[in-house]
Amino acid sequence: MNGHPGSSTRQGATILIVEDDAAAVEIFEQILTANGYDVRVAADARQALIEVQRQTPSAVLVDLHMPMMDGLEFLRRVRADIPDAHMPIALVTGDYFLQDEMAQEVRALGARVHFKPLWDDDLLKLVQDLLNTHQVVDVHGHSTDRR
Repeated sequence: MNGHPGSSTRQGATILIVEDDAAAVEIFEQILTANGYDVRVAADARQALIEVQRQTPSAVLVDLHMPMMDGLEFLRRVRADIPDAHMPIALVTGDYFLQDEMAQEVRALGARVHFKPLWDDDLLKLVQDLLNTHQVVDVHGHSTDRR
């Protein structure tokens, strides 16, 4: 069912896309559903928190810069307020670089940063990497690798 050579999707994996740009959401959703993923969408981080509490996705792609609550604050709240939500998270940004403090905090919270643009292969590789190996971090900063 996967159109990406040399890779496999986890059948039934649910990917939550948290993005305020409707065009980006449409592209990400088309690519992921065409490759066998179940996709849920939240237009902002507050809606995404509700989605995660309702049903924990297999992985989350969240835009770093959004109105009301940015992707980093979403990450902080998920890790602190939803202790059973051990899904891998990638913050996606169009920035050319991140401040060292922000990058360190993202890593400390068990997430990764990926820079836009995300072409088809980049998006699929990112999602597969998130699903295959991710680090779970609890609110106390303890981490374990989950495979």
